[in-house]
Amino acid sequence: MTTMSSAASASASLLDAARSLVPLVQEHAPRGERERRLPDPVARALRESGIFRMCRPRALGGLEADPLTALQVIEELSRADGAAGWCAMICGTTGAFEAYIPAEGGKEMHASPDVVTAGVFAPSGRAVEVEGGYRVAGRWAMASACHHCDWLGGTAVVFDGMAPRMLPGGVPEAVVPMFRASECEILDTWSVSGLAGTGSHDFAVVDAFVPSSRCIRLPMTSPTHPGPLFVFPLFGFLASAVATTALGMARAAIDELVRLAATKRPSGMTTSLATRPSTALAVAEAEATLGAARAYLFEAVGAVWDAAVSGRSISLRERARVRLAATNAALGAARAVDLAFTAGGATALYAESPLQRSFRDVHAVTQHALVAPHTREVQGRVLLGLDTELPMF
Repeated sequence: MTTMSSAASASASLLDAARSLVPLVQEHAPRGERERRLPDPVARALRESGIFRMCRPRALGGLEADPLTALQVIEELSRADGAAGWCAMICGTTGAFEAYIPAEGGKEMHASPDVVTAGVFAPSGRAVEVEGGYRVAGRWAMASACHHCDWLGGTAVVFDGMAPRMLPGGVPEAVVPMFRASECEILDTWSVSGLAGTGSHDFAVVDAFVPSSRCIRLPMTSPTHPGPLFVFPLFGFLASAVATTALGMARAAIDELVRLAATKRPSGMTTSLATRPSTALAVAEAEATLGAARAYLFEAVGAVWDAAVSGRSISLRERARVRLAATNAALGAARAVDLAFTAGGATALYAESPLQRSFRDVHAVTQHALVAPHTREVQGRVLLGLDTELPMF
Protein backbone atom coordinates (compact mmCIF):
# COMPACT_ATOMS: atom_id res chain seq x y z
CA MET A 1 0.00 0.00 0.00
CA THR A 2 1.35 3.41 -0.93
CA THR A 3 1.77 6.18 1.62
CA MET A 4 -1.02 8.16 -0.07
CA SER A 5 -3.49 5.27 -0.07
CA SER A 6 -2.56 4.42 3.52
CA ALA A 7 -3.29 8.00 4.57
CA ALA A 8 -6.62 7.93 2.72
CA SER A 9 -7.54 4.68 4.44
CA ALA A 10 -6.67 6.12 7.86
CA SER A 11 -8.77 9.21 7.14
CA ALA A 12 -11.76 7.11 6.13
CA SER A 13 -11.36 4.97 9.25
CA LEU A 14 -11.36 8.05 11.50
CA LEU A 15 -14.50 9.42 9.88
CA ASP A 16 -16.20 6.04 10.11
CA ALA A 17 -15.24 5.85 13.77
CA ALA A 18 -16.67 9.29 14.48
CA ARG A 19 -19.95 8.43 12.73
CA SER A 20 -20.23 5.14 14.58
CA LEU A 21 -19.88 6.93 17.92
CA VAL A 22 -22.75 9.38 17.29
CA PRO A 23 -25.45 7.29 19.08
CA LEU A 24 -23.22 6.78 22.13
CA VAL A 25 -22.28 10.45 22.25
CA GLN A 26 -25.91 11.56 21.97
CA GLU A 27 -27.03 9.11 24.63
CA HIS A 28 -24.56 10.45 27.21
CA ALA A 29 -24.81 14.17 26.40
CA PRO A 30 -27.33 14.92 29.20
CA ARG A 31 -25.10 13.12 31.69
CA GLY A 32 -22.16 15.26 30.65
CA GLU A 33 -24.21 18.39 31.29
CA ARG A 34 -25.17 17.17 34.76
CA GLU A 35 -21.69 15.99 35.77
CA ARG A 36 -19.87 18.93 34.11
CA ARG A 37 -17.37 16.62 32.44
CA LEU A 38 -17.09 14.24 29.53
CA PRO A 39 -18.79 10.96 30.56
CA ASP A 40 -16.42 8.04 31.00
CA PRO A 41 -18.00 5.81 28.30
CA VAL A 42 -17.59 8.57 25.71
CA ALA A 43 -14.02 9.33 26.77
CA ARG A 44 -13.15 5.64 26.61
CA ALA A 45 -14.62 5.32 23.12
CA LEU A 46 -12.74 8.38 21.87
CA ARG A 47 -9.51 6.97 23.30
CA GLU A 48 -10.00 3.49 21.86
CA SER A 49 -11.04 4.77 18.43
CA GLY A 50 -7.82 6.77 18.05
CA ILE A 51 -9.66 10.10 17.80
CA PHE A 52 -7.90 11.47 20.87
CA ARG A 53 -4.54 10.87 19.13
CA MET A 54 -5.56 11.62 15.56
CA CYS A 55 -3.05 14.47 15.06
CA ARG A 56 -0.16 13.01 17.04
CA PRO A 57 2.96 12.07 15.05
CA ARG A 58 2.96 8.48 13.84
CA ALA A 59 6.34 8.04 15.50
CA LEU A 60 4.59 8.61 18.84
CA GLY A 61 1.74 6.22 18.16
CA GLY A 62 -0.57 8.79 16.58
CA LEU A 63 -2.46 8.77 13.30
CA GLU A 64 -1.09 12.08 11.94
CA ALA A 65 -4.41 12.85 10.26
CA ASP A 66 -4.52 15.67 7.75
CA PRO A 67 -6.28 18.87 8.89
CA LEU A 68 -9.35 18.42 6.67
CA THR A 69 -9.99 14.94 8.03
CA ALA A 70 -9.51 16.12 11.61
CA LEU A 71 -11.98 18.96 11.06
CA GLN A 72 -14.60 16.59 9.64
CA VAL A 73 -14.21 14.27 12.64
CA ILE A 74 -14.63 17.20 15.04
CA GLU A 75 -17.64 18.48 13.11
CA GLU A 76 -19.37 15.10 13.16
CA LEU A 77 -18.91 14.64 16.91
CA SER A 78 -19.94 18.23 17.63
CA ARG A 79 -23.16 17.65 15.70
CA ALA A 80 -23.92 14.83 18.14
CA ASP A 81 -22.85 16.77 21.25
CA GLY A 82 -20.91 20.02 21.35
CA ALA A 83 -19.06 19.09 24.52
CA ALA A 84 -17.86 15.75 23.16
CA GLY A 85 -16.78 17.40 19.93
CA TRP A 86 -14.91 20.04 21.91
CA CYS A 87 -13.02 17.44 23.96
CA ALA A 88 -12.16 15.50 20.81
CA MET A 89 -10.90 18.75 19.32
CA ILE A 90 -8.73 19.67 22.31
CA CYS A 91 -7.15 16.25 22.82
CA GLY A 92 -6.94 15.48 19.11
CA THR A 93 -5.21 18.71 18.09
CA THR A 94 -2.87 18.69 21.09
CA GLY A 95 -1.15 15.86 19.28
CA ALA A 96 0.13 18.29 16.65
CA PHE A 97 1.97 20.24 19.35
CA GLU A 98 3.57 17.00 20.54
CA ALA A 99 5.63 16.99 17.36
CA TYR A 100 7.79 19.61 19.10
CA ILE A 101 8.56 17.56 22.23
CA PRO A 102 12.18 16.38 22.33
CA ALA A 103 12.56 12.77 21.20
CA GLU A 104 13.46 11.44 24.65
CA GLY A 105 10.42 13.03 26.24
CA GLY A 106 8.12 11.83 23.50
CA LYS A 107 9.35 8.29 23.99
CA GLU A 108 8.78 8.54 27.76
CA MET A 109 5.27 9.93 27.39
CA HIS A 110 4.09 7.53 24.72
CA ALA A 111 5.29 4.17 25.94
CA SER A 112 1.64 3.25 25.42
CA PRO A 113 0.09 4.58 22.19
CA ASP A 114 -3.30 5.26 23.76
CA VAL A 115 -2.25 7.96 26.22
CA VAL A 116 -4.34 11.14 26.20
CA THR A 117 -2.79 14.59 26.35
CA ALA A 118 -4.22 18.09 26.55
CA GLY A 119 -3.37 21.36 28.24
CA VAL A 120 -3.58 25.12 28.38
CA PHE A 121 -1.46 27.45 26.28
CA ALA A 122 -2.02 30.54 28.45
CA PRO A 123 1.27 31.36 30.28
CA SER A 124 -0.11 30.97 33.79
CA GLY A 125 2.86 29.17 35.31
CA ARG A 126 6.29 30.08 36.61
CA ALA A 127 9.37 28.01 35.72
CA VAL A 128 12.86 28.18 37.17
CA GLU A 129 15.63 26.45 35.24
CA VAL A 130 17.60 23.90 37.24
CA GLU A 131 20.00 21.14 36.28
CA GLY A 132 18.29 18.86 33.79
CA GLY A 133 15.04 20.78 33.53
CA TYR A 134 12.72 23.16 35.34
CA ARG A 135 10.91 23.49 38.61
CA VAL A 136 7.41 24.63 37.78
CA ALA A 137 4.41 25.92 39.69
CA GLY A 138 1.18 27.44 38.47
CA ARG A 139 -2.54 27.28 37.97
CA TRP A 140 -4.08 26.95 34.54
CA ALA A 141 -7.72 27.66 33.69
CA MET A 142 -10.11 25.84 31.38
CA ALA A 143 -8.27 22.54 30.93
CA SER A 144 -10.84 20.70 28.83
CA ALA A 145 -11.11 16.92 29.31
CA CYS A 146 -8.58 17.12 32.15
CA HIS A 147 -10.17 14.21 34.04
CA HIS A 148 -9.35 11.87 31.17
CA CYS A 149 -5.75 12.92 30.45
CA ASP A 150 -2.55 11.04 31.22
CA TRP A 151 -0.48 14.17 30.59
CA LEU A 152 -1.35 17.86 30.91
CA GLY A 153 0.65 20.77 29.54
CA GLY A 154 0.66 24.30 30.93
CA THR A 155 2.73 27.17 29.57
CA ALA A 156 5.11 28.74 32.08
CA VAL A 157 7.26 31.86 31.91
CA VAL A 158 10.92 31.22 32.78
CA PHE A 159 12.16 33.38 35.67
CA ASP A 160 15.64 34.38 36.78
CA GLY A 161 15.10 35.36 40.38
CA MET A 162 12.13 37.73 40.54
CA ALA A 163 12.18 38.78 36.88
CA PRO A 164 11.16 36.95 33.70
CA ARG A 165 14.03 35.90 31.45
CA MET A 166 13.70 37.97 28.29
CA LEU A 167 14.37 36.86 24.72
CA PRO A 168 16.09 39.14 22.17
CA GLY A 169 12.73 40.15 20.69
CA GLY A 170 11.65 41.66 24.00
CA VAL A 171 9.24 38.88 25.00
CA PRO A 172 9.61 36.58 28.02
CA GLU A 173 11.10 33.14 27.52
CA ALA A 174 8.50 30.44 28.03
CA VAL A 175 8.20 26.68 27.98
CA VAL A 176 5.32 24.21 27.92
CA PRO A 177 6.11 21.53 30.50
CA MET A 178 4.18 18.27 30.16
CA PHE A 179 3.07 17.09 33.60
CA ARG A 180 1.97 13.65 34.62
CA ALA A 181 -1.70 13.77 35.53
CA SER A 182 -0.76 12.54 39.01
CA GLU A 183 1.26 15.75 39.53
CA CYS A 184 -1.77 17.95 38.84
CA GLU A 185 -4.59 18.89 41.19
CA ILE A 186 -7.88 19.38 39.36
CA LEU A 187 -9.86 22.22 40.91
CA ASP A 188 -13.66 22.20 40.67
CA THR A 189 -14.16 25.47 38.81
CA TRP A 190 -16.18 24.60 35.69
CA SER A 191 -19.69 25.88 36.51
CA VAL A 192 -20.73 27.51 33.25
CA SER A 193 -23.65 28.06 30.91
CA GLY A 194 -22.11 26.65 27.72
CA LEU A 195 -19.98 23.60 26.97
CA ALA A 196 -20.67 22.42 30.50
CA GLY A 197 -19.92 18.82 29.59
CA THR A 198 -16.30 19.50 28.64
CA GLY A 199 -15.04 19.40 32.23
CA SER A 200 -12.78 22.38 31.57
CA HIS A 201 -11.74 22.82 35.18
CA ASP A 202 -8.60 24.58 36.40
CA PHE A 203 -5.59 22.51 37.39
CA ALA A 204 -2.69 23.42 39.63
CA VAL A 205 0.89 22.21 40.05
CA VAL A 206 3.06 22.95 43.06
CA ASP A 207 6.84 22.85 42.60
CA ALA A 208 7.08 19.98 40.12
CA PHE A 209 10.36 19.04 38.46
CA VAL A 210 9.94 18.59 34.71
CA PRO A 211 12.96 17.43 32.70
CA SER A 212 13.89 19.48 29.65
CA SER A 213 13.06 16.45 27.53
CA ARG A 214 9.40 16.93 28.43
CA CYS A 215 9.26 20.65 27.70
CA ILE A 216 8.34 22.40 24.47
CA ARG A 217 10.37 25.58 24.11
CA LEU A 218 8.62 28.69 22.82
CA PRO A 219 8.54 30.00 20.23
CA MET A 220 8.31 26.66 18.46
CA THR A 221 10.71 26.41 15.52
CA SER A 222 11.61 23.03 14.03
CA PRO A 223 9.51 20.00 14.99
CA THR A 224 11.22 16.90 16.30
CA HIS A 225 8.99 14.88 14.01
CA PRO A 226 8.79 16.48 10.53
CA GLY A 227 5.79 16.17 8.26
CA PRO A 228 3.27 18.34 6.38
CA LEU A 229 0.89 18.43 9.34
CA PHE A 230 3.57 20.08 11.44
CA VAL A 231 4.37 22.61 8.71
CA PHE A 232 0.75 23.75 8.71
CA PRO A 233 0.45 26.86 10.96
CA LEU A 234 -0.43 25.29 14.28
CA PHE A 235 -2.50 28.12 15.69
CA GLY A 236 -4.33 28.43 12.40
CA PHE A 237 -5.11 24.73 12.68
CA LEU A 238 -6.25 25.08 16.28
CA ALA A 239 -8.45 28.09 15.45
CA SER A 240 -10.00 26.14 12.58
CA ALA A 241 -10.65 23.19 14.87
CA VAL A 242 -12.28 25.42 17.48
CA ALA A 243 -14.50 26.92 14.78
CA THR A 244 -15.45 23.51 13.43
CA THR A 245 -17.06 22.56 16.74
CA ALA A 246 -19.43 25.49 16.13
CA LEU A 247 -20.18 24.24 12.61
CA GLY A 248 -21.27 20.90 14.02
CA MET A 249 -23.47 22.58 16.63
CA ALA A 250 -25.11 24.72 13.97
CA ARG A 251 -25.79 21.67 11.79
CA ALA A 252 -27.53 20.04 14.76
CA ALA A 253 -29.58 23.17 15.47
CA ILE A 254 -30.85 23.50 11.90
CA ASP A 255 -31.72 19.80 11.74
CA GLU A 256 -33.58 20.11 15.04
CA LEU A 257 -35.56 23.12 13.81
CA VAL A 258 -36.62 21.22 10.68
CA ARG A 259 -37.73 18.28 12.84
CA LEU A 260 -39.57 20.53 15.29
CA ALA A 261 -41.25 22.56 12.55
CA ALA A 262 -42.84 19.45 11.08
CA THR A 263 -44.61 18.52 14.34
CA LYS A 264 -45.12 21.72 16.33
CA ARG A 265 -48.43 23.54 15.94
CA PRO A 266 -48.01 27.06 17.33
CA SER A 267 -50.78 28.58 19.40
CA GLY A 268 -53.48 30.05 17.19
CA MET A 269 -52.42 28.08 14.10
CA THR A 270 -54.17 25.12 12.53
CA THR A 271 -51.06 24.04 10.63
CA SER A 272 -47.49 23.22 11.61
CA LEU A 273 -44.68 25.65 12.33
CA ALA A 274 -43.18 24.61 8.99
CA THR A 275 -45.95 26.43 7.12
CA ARG A 276 -45.18 29.78 8.72
CA PRO A 277 -43.31 32.00 6.20
CA SER A 278 -40.90 33.25 8.86
CA THR A 279 -39.85 29.65 9.55
CA ALA A 280 -39.00 29.08 5.90
CA LEU A 281 -36.98 32.29 5.84
CA ALA A 282 -35.12 31.35 9.03
CA VAL A 283 -34.25 27.86 7.78
CA ALA A 284 -33.08 29.21 4.43
CA GLU A 285 -30.90 31.92 5.97
CA ALA A 286 -29.45 29.55 8.56
CA GLU A 287 -28.63 26.92 5.93
CA ALA A 288 -27.00 29.46 3.60
CA THR A 289 -25.06 31.11 6.43
CA LEU A 290 -23.73 27.80 7.69
CA GLY A 291 -22.90 26.53 4.21
CA ALA A 292 -20.99 29.68 3.28
CA ALA A 293 -19.06 29.75 6.55
CA ARG A 294 -18.11 26.09 6.23
CA ALA A 295 -17.09 26.36 2.59
CA TYR A 296 -14.80 29.34 3.23
CA LEU A 297 -13.09 27.60 6.14
CA PHE A 298 -12.52 24.30 4.36
CA GLU A 299 -11.32 26.06 1.21
CA ALA A 300 -8.83 28.21 3.15
CA VAL A 301 -7.54 25.25 5.16
CA GLY A 302 -7.34 23.09 2.03
CA ALA A 303 -5.27 25.68 0.18
CA VAL A 304 -2.72 25.96 2.98
CA TRP A 305 -2.65 22.18 3.39
CA ASP A 306 -1.80 21.83 -0.32
CA ALA A 307 1.08 24.26 0.22
CA ALA A 308 2.31 22.28 3.23
CA VAL A 309 2.20 19.00 1.31
CA SER A 310 4.01 20.47 -1.70
CA GLY A 311 6.72 22.04 0.44
CA ARG A 312 5.88 25.57 -0.67
CA SER A 313 6.36 28.27 1.94
CA ILE A 314 3.15 29.57 3.50
CA SER A 315 2.77 33.33 3.36
CA LEU A 316 1.62 35.59 6.16
CA ARG A 317 -1.43 36.47 4.07
CA GLU A 318 -2.36 32.79 3.77
CA ARG A 319 -2.00 32.37 7.52
CA ALA A 320 -4.24 35.38 8.09
CA ARG A 321 -6.80 33.99 5.65
CA VAL A 322 -7.06 30.73 7.58
CA ARG A 323 -7.49 32.63 10.83
CA LEU A 324 -10.12 34.91 9.26
CA ALA A 325 -12.00 31.92 7.86
CA ALA A 326 -11.96 30.30 11.30
CA THR A 327 -13.37 33.37 13.02
CA ASN A 328 -15.94 33.77 10.26
CA ALA A 329 -16.96 30.12 10.63
CA ALA A 330 -17.50 30.41 14.38
CA LEU A 331 -19.51 33.62 14.07
CA GLY A 332 -21.47 32.33 11.08
CA ALA A 333 -22.33 29.15 12.95
CA ALA A 334 -23.52 31.20 15.92
CA ARG A 335 -25.73 33.25 13.61
CA ALA A 336 -27.24 30.07 12.17
CA VAL A 337 -27.95 28.74 15.66
CA ASP A 338 -29.53 32.04 16.69
CA LEU A 339 -31.89 31.83 13.72
CA ALA A 340 -32.89 28.26 14.55
CA PHE A 341 -33.32 29.01 18.25
CA THR A 342 -35.52 32.05 17.58
CA ALA A 343 -37.65 30.23 15.02
CA GLY A 344 -38.20 27.39 17.50
CA GLY A 345 -40.14 29.73 19.76
CA ALA A 346 -40.77 29.02 23.43
CA THR A 347 -40.20 25.29 22.84
CA ALA A 348 -36.50 26.05 22.44
CA LEU A 349 -36.31 27.28 26.04
CA TYR A 350 -36.99 23.92 27.66
CA ALA A 351 -34.07 22.00 29.12
CA GLU A 352 -34.84 18.95 26.99
CA SER A 353 -34.66 20.96 23.76
CA PRO A 354 -31.47 20.45 21.75
CA LEU A 355 -31.89 24.02 20.50
CA GLN A 356 -31.16 25.60 23.86
CA ARG A 357 -28.05 23.48 24.30
CA SER A 358 -26.79 24.38 20.83
CA PHE A 359 -27.46 28.04 21.64
CA ARG A 360 -25.49 27.92 24.90
CA ASP A 361 -22.65 25.85 23.50
CA VAL A 362 -22.08 27.81 20.30
CA HIS A 363 -21.89 31.10 22.18
CA ALA A 364 -19.30 29.55 24.48
CA VAL A 365 -17.22 28.77 21.38
CA THR A 366 -17.36 32.38 20.16
CA GLN A 367 -15.81 33.49 23.46
CA HIS A 368 -12.59 31.57 22.69
CA ALA A 369 -9.59 33.83 22.16
CA LEU A 370 -8.74 32.27 18.79
CA VAL A 371 -12.12 32.94 17.16
CA ALA A 372 -13.57 35.85 19.13
CA PRO A 373 -14.87 38.77 17.01
CA HIS A 374 -11.94 41.03 17.87
CA THR A 375 -9.50 38.69 16.09
CA ARG A 376 -10.75 40.06 12.77
CA GLU A 377 -8.92 43.33 13.42
CA VAL A 378 -5.50 41.69 13.29
CA GLN A 379 -6.53 39.58 10.31
CA GLY A 380 -7.80 42.65 8.50
CA ARG A 381 -4.60 44.59 9.16
CA VAL A 382 -2.60 41.80 7.54
CA LEU A 383 -4.85 41.85 4.49
CA LEU A 384 -4.40 45.63 4.28
CA GLY A 385 -0.62 45.27 4.38
CA LEU A 386 -0.31 47.14 7.68
CA ASP A 387 2.25 46.52 10.39
CA THR A 388 0.82 44.46 13.21
CA GLU A 389 1.82 42.24 16.07
CA LEU A 390 1.03 38.66 15.24
CA PRO A 391 0.71 36.54 18.36
CA MET A 392 -0.19 32.92 17.73
CA PHE A 393 -0.33 33.14 13.94
